[in-house]
Amino acid sequence: MKNDDNIKDKQDSVQESHHPLLLSLLGGAGFILLLVIITYLAGRVETLEDRLSYNSPVTMDKPTVGIDLASSQTVYVPVYSHIYSGGGMPVLLASTLSVRNSDPDRSIHITKVRYYDTKGKLIKDYLDGGLALGPLESTAFLVEKSHVEGGSGANFIVDWYSDQAVYEPVIEAVMVGLDNNQGIAFKSIGRPLIQRNDPVSTR
Repeated sequence: MKNDDNIKDKQDSVQESHHPLLLSLLGGAGFILLLVIITYLAGRVETLEDRLSYNSPVTMDKPTVGIDLASSQTVYVPVYSHIYSGGGMPVLLASTLSVRNSDPDRSIHITKVRYYDTKGKLIKDYLDGGLALGPLESTAFLVEKSHVEGGSGANFIVDWYSDQAVYEPVIEAVMVGLDNNQGIAFKSIGRPLIQRNDPVSTR
């Protein structure tokens, strides 16, 4: 009987000696798990803060844009003496041809400004002689609203030249009119048909 009691006491003492070790192991594992959770949550918060934080715009290198130089051109400019509105009713328009020397240092010379109708027939030659435009100078030619001969397919042909290569002039037409008390305005851009890039001294 005493032997049994001794064995039981030994077993109890062994179990009691294992409890602190087990608790220590569990405590260590819990601490490590807590550290992992804290590290994970800190990473998530840092990631969120990074996403929401202000980032200054990234400056990109400016692309190299080629600028066209020319010494002479023949330019086609679409013009409309009228357009068609609801039911095919014509709306009469006044047209202004604008020629702008965009070069800040050099002059250009306009030699021809000719107005043609829809069928390609010459209606009017706006220049008796040449016209010089200084640096950044502009000029304009008007087609009155009452001049309906041009039609919806009218156009200007403009010839110009310079003694040296210059920035291309801006040549465009602006049309304005009135339809049912509503204003209409639009523009068309000239398109070079012939171009020279080498300087010329005479024309």
